[in-house]
Amino acid sequence: MLFFYSIVDGFGASYGFAIILFTIFARMIMMPTTINQQKGMAKQQRLAPKIRRIQEKYAGDTQKIQQETQNLYAREGYNPMSAGCLPLLIQMPFIIGLFGVLYNPLRYAIGLDKVAAEALIDSFVNMAEKTGLDIGKTAMYYPLYLLEHFNDFVQYLSGQSVEGVSAEAMQKVSSFVENNRFVFFGFQLGVKPDFKSKYALIPILSGLTSLASAFITQLQQKKSNPAAKAPGAGCTMLMMPAMSIWFTTMFPTGIGIYWIVSNIFAMVQSVVMRKIFSPQKNVAKDMVKETIERRSREESVKRINK
Repeated sequence: MLFFYSIVDGFGASYGFAIILFTIFARMIMMPTTINQQKGMAKQQRLAPKIRRIQEKYAGDTQKIQQETQNLYAREGYNPMSAGCLPLLIQMPFIIGLFGVLYNPLRYAIGLDKVAAEALIDSFVNMAEKTGLDIGKTAMYYPLYLLEHFNDFVQYLSGQSVEGVSAEAMQKVSSFVENNRFVFFGFQLGVKPDFKSKYALIPILSGLTSLASAFITQLQQKKSNPAAKAPGAGCTMLMMPAMSIWFTTMFPTGIGIYWIVSNIFAMVQSVVMRKIFSPQKNVAKDMVKETIERRSREESVKRINK
């Protein structure tokens, strides 16, 4: 984040643009899971006729159908979750780590060292207690509240310095606040959205972009294999938009910006990846590979018999 902010800061841009660059970078890192998902869709398409034969053969025996289907997946080395929720779940630890970064703009945007950042926060909390400023008891929000109330904090200090914080460090924070670096198109990145103000737009956009991304993915799966029911489709279509809305109302606006951009990138990525890793081409490759392996086994059996 420091690296990306150093880029946008050179253009006098908001920290929000650093979040956008970081989001794109994060999605690129997760590219292997997207490729695996495309391959999973191709294998799902190839296995669909075999699954239908199992369903026809054991019609009425649900347990037997499930058992034979699982056996088929095991033989083929296919994990149904690879085409459903698994790629989404894999991203969660990365996103949780990102929360920690966005909650600490003093260090990961302004670039203060740990000692100076903690000294500033301790002094700010002390001010809040003495002046009756409501900042709650959640320590992770304190750096965000500090930026939001920094001018009040400076007035409270009345020219006095904070032990462990140099004049240069204070100037960095002051410049960051005065130049609205933590404001993105009129939205304070440290404010938690609610549905009583303009900040309601953040969770709404997050939910809509998540729904659109899930819809495009499911539509592509249907095009690849109209007869098959996409594994995890319910999870993708319903859970993720709901989770997007919930996340973006529970956490600061900066998280919402990340989520919205991530959803938009996922939509574009889905279309592009389908062009590059076409399910039809992957199916053809798998069939060729299977044919080669089968012939190789047949040749081995013939040599053994001789």
